[in-house]
Amino acid sequence: MNLFDTLNEALTDEVVSKIAKLSEEEPEKTRKALDGIFYTLVAGLVRRTSSMMSVTMLFNQIQKGNQGGELIGDVMSYLTKKDKLENILKVGDGLISQIFPAYKSPLVSMIGIYAGIKKNSSTMYSSLAAPILIDAVSKEIDTNKLDVDGLISYLSDHHEPLFKLVPEDLLEKMIPQLGLQELLSPKFATAKKSVSAKPASIKGKNTTPAEEATTPSKTVAPAYEEEETTSSPFPVKWLLIGLIGVALIAGGIYWYMNIYKPSQTEVTEELVVDSTAIQTDSLIKTATDSVAVKDTTKTATPSLTSTEQYSTFGEGLSIYLNDKAKPVGQIFPMTNVAFIRGSQALDTESDLIIDELADLMNKYPKLQIQLQGHSNNAVGMDNKTMATKRAFAIKKKLLVRGIVDTRIDAIGTNGAGNGADIKVVAK
Repeated sequence: MNLFDTLNEALTDEVVSKIAKLSEEEPEKTRKALDGIFYTLVAGLVRRTSSMMSVTMLFNQIQKGNQGGELIGDVMSYLTKKDKLENILKVGDGLISQIFPAYKSPLVSMIGIYAGIKKNSSTMYSSLAAPILIDAVSKEIDTNKLDVDGLISYLSDHHEPLFKLVPEDLLEKMIPQLGLQELLSPKFATAKKSVSAKPASIKGKNTTPAEEATTPSKTVAPAYEEEETTSSPFPVKWLLIGLIGVALIAGGIYWYMNIYKPSQTEVTEELVVDSTAIQTDSLIKTATDSVAVKDTTKTATPSLTSTEQYSTFGEGLSIYLNDKAKPVGQIFPMTNVAFIRGSQALDTESDLIIDELADLMNKYPKLQIQLQGHSNNAVGMDNKTMATKRAFAIKKKLLVRGIVDTRIDAIGTNGAGNGADIKVVAK
């Protein structure tokens, strides 16, 4: 059973009504606020699985305050006794800061606006929800005897369900305000247990990851050094220096190939999209239900630029995907996708082309795309931000239709227009 099921069982209507009464809020708003907080906190826990150090710290924190499911098993008893409630709120206040360092205030503010409740109520709900959630995770650890790797696996299994359950209006707030953009990236991956995370042998004594984390003076690297330097300290010293040098060189190569070089490519691609945006708009006006295929490898040379037209979006994309000779990187305007003026809300007719895209992604399991949103009439924010929100709006609908999150990237571009394109990243 996942965390969402566990929390739903614990937060009965009676419990929610009691919490609402304590805060003098409406039960419906209280339920909405609590759901929003749990979705947000689960997202924070999932994000921590990307770092072995972070998830090990989380594991130790949970073990330290382990209540063994006592709280999640009887939330009402903590609400009816003042001393218990005050204690659990105090604990929760610290837990939020651990899950979302430096983001406690934005979280409280976001939930207050999202659910329409007072700031004091939002603060109380957040401080109450955090211990309940952590106790639910603690119970799972105890029940299934999970270690750090097991916790990573358990939390990462919530990644995809989370984005299917979280309401779109909450998702649009929590992603930018709480710095969760990495969860939407196709490159997001959970940590893998490395050699340094394995139990180290210190003078014949095996230590667990939890013991390593709680004993700062005996970290993993020194443990190996102590064991080996007994017979040959000089070679080990120079071996470590050599390894550090190799790591620095490898890091430099990785930075150049995966950060610097791709960033230069992205700038070029964005300029290419901008230069052809006017052409896309004219096609929308003159050829309804037609799709213009823009090849980013050709637009840099005007004499080689060509436009192919198909009767439907799906037809053009299918022909392209079936043609193995055509390289990845082509951009397809989603000509029938439209947004309500000045907002990221999609009109009802847009569902047809999104359904068509979802069907194609199911048909071609290797297909990975980048959604590129556009905006030139944003209201209440700059056009780049609105363009990004529009791309996320389409992504959310694809997630609801069962497409795996890692196959979809979403960005906003500076191109003209108010629609969206897709760029084929892999096929």
